Amino acid sequence: MNATVRPFPKERGHTYAFLRDARNTAHVYLLADVDAGKLKAARQAAGNKLSYVSFIVKAAAEVIAASHEARTVLKDGLFPKLVRTDRVTAKVLFDKHIGSTRCVVSGTVTDPDRAALGDIQAAIDLHKRASVGPSGPFAALAKLHRLPLPLMRLAYNIVLGKPLKRAELQGNFSVTSVGQEEVNAILPLIAGTIGLGVGRISEKPVVVDGEIVVRPVFTLSLTFDHRVLDGAAAAEILGSIKKRLENWEIKQ
Repeated sequence: MNATVRPFPKERGHTYAFLRDARNTAHVYLLADVDAGKLKAARQAAGNKLSYVSFIVKAAAEVIAASHEARTVLKDGLFPKLVRTDRVTAKVLFDKHIGSTRCVVSGTVTDPDRAALGDIQAAIDLHKRASVGPSGPFAALAKLHRLPLPLMRLAYNIVLGKPLKRAELQGNFSVTSVGQEEVNAILPLIAGTIGLGVGRISEKPVVVDGEIVVRPVFTLSLTFDHRVLDGAAAAEILGSIKKRLENWEIKQ
């Protein structure tokens, strides 16, 4: 058997550093099926210019903004501390090519709980259209890629060792979507406190008022750091997000 050996691609160095950091998180996963009927109606009312991810970012941000526990970041160490942020930041994951290397990069949406849906969508579109280069929203990442992998990991750990910086860059919560593919669910790894995973929307039979009807449904997962949140609190958060999405008012 022959094999080809090559260095780990620097273009994915940030992912490597993130995953090493994420190993320290005590991941627990929750799943909920969400009826997307009212979200579909709201998208159509907006001319289909808003992505489902924008709705999820908005709903989750409002729930997390109202929860002291959900806005908490762990400062680990010999004497661990819990740091509560006064604002909410969302991290959204994007599929990109850096040169010939395909990788996942992240962008942030600041104060999505206070922002209009159109502004959230504009922030997402900005990151979606941008390339990873010396200018634009991924300029800091491009700068990080100039470092050798060991120094990249060191810089990552130094910056994210500060709880407020971790919340700023990793978000109080993250959103990862695989809905563009025939994939029902994803259970994301996190380096923060909460991560949401979004599966594809598909028509499924559900029971409504005692009758079986066909509805657009997707699976929403919530990953949480058990060192920060207990299961009951995390379940309340996921349940509240599900309720907001299923009862979306078009006037929003």
